[in-house]
Amino acid sequence: MQAQGVELLHDCQSLSCFGIVEVLRFLPRLARIKKQMLAEIARRRPDAVLLVDFGGFHMRLAKEIRKQHRDLPIVYFISPQVWGSRPWRINTIAATMSKMLVIFPFEEPLYRNRGVQARFVGHPLAQQLETESRSLDRAAFLARNGLNRERPLIAVFPGSRRQEILDLGPVVLAAVSWLLGEQPQLQFAVSQASPALGEALANVIERKGYSRLIGNGLTLISPADSRELMAAADIVWAKSGTTTLEAALMGKPMLIYYRGNWLSYLLFLMFKRVQNVGWPNILAGGQVVPELIQLDCRSEQLVRYTRDWLQVPGFLSELSSTLKAVRDRLGEGDFATEAAAEIAAFLSMPTSDKPEPSSESAGGKESKSQARAGDR
Repeated sequence: MQAQGVELLHDCQSLSCFGIVEVLRFLPRLARIKKQMLAEIARRRPDAVLLVDFGGFHMRLAKEIRKQHRDLPIVYFISPQVWGSRPWRINTIAATMSKMLVIFPFEEPLYRNRGVQARFVGHPLAQQLETESRSLDRAAFLARNGLNRERPLIAVFPGSRRQEILDLGPVVLAAVSWLLGEQPQLQFAVSQASPALGEALANVIERKGYSRLIGNGLTLISPADSRELMAAADIVWAKSGTTTLEAALMGKPMLIYYRGNWLSYLLFLMFKRVQNVGWPNILAGGQVVPELIQLDCRSEQLVRYTRDWLQVPGFLSELSSTLKAVRDRLGEGDFATEAAAEIAAFLSMPTSDKPEPSSESAGGKESKSQARAGDR
């Protein structure tokens, strides 16, 4: 957005964190940012507000905007995952949002059935990976990183946050050491999400005594080559998150793993509304790939599944085909063009035709204007 000339008052990357407990330290800063944004809206008097992702902050901001500016259109791109946890948030969406632009096909009917105007515009990753796949050169990537094209390659993605590296690094490194001891012909390549995280990973490797593996079956991959690493891999070990969706879009057999703060995990269990947490399994409507979460996130589990899969190449091929079928559900075309067209069409509608957010309390009946929006 900045490259396209958008004025940034704050960069949300500096506020990135994962977990319920972990977010508490950001609350004072978020409160100050929300106050500033409301002041800027009052001063600049925009024609519309476009919210993008970042649900924990934007849902609260939208409620305040709606209180102060009853008729200001609010469009939301990339929905909060109300279908996955805390489903009551859909009441706030119905009461505040003018239109939802969603990136998963099952989200559109979910909102329309609740009287919220919504449109599926496609997933950004689907288009991005399709474009990038044309320029990926597996042979060049392997040669550049000293990897052998004749030996099985397992790509490891330990996370994009420092705490994830500290929590999950020892688990995956122990599994790597275990498997290399059994099958020295294997190759493991670990993605470094950023230079800073690469340094954190190197510290874990040294502290846990795995430096001997570097160059002897274990290779560290620069951030610039992470996408090519995934494309070249035979099997992917992916920390739960967007990486699992990227791997699914590439049709890569994967193991999904995660272990974190126990209090955050217990709170997550209280509020979750889906059986699975990995994107391939959510999109498939059932468990397609294993999820090794919390107590199951152990080195022996990674070893067991990987060992079994390598012994049955036909299973890996079948799993890859299943994941490619999941990929087809995310649509085709340019999500940005679709989203822009939806926003332009919505803003050009006569005011009398625009659906009004429900003014009823959360959990109350849907308004007539919401019902009309669901029919469009």
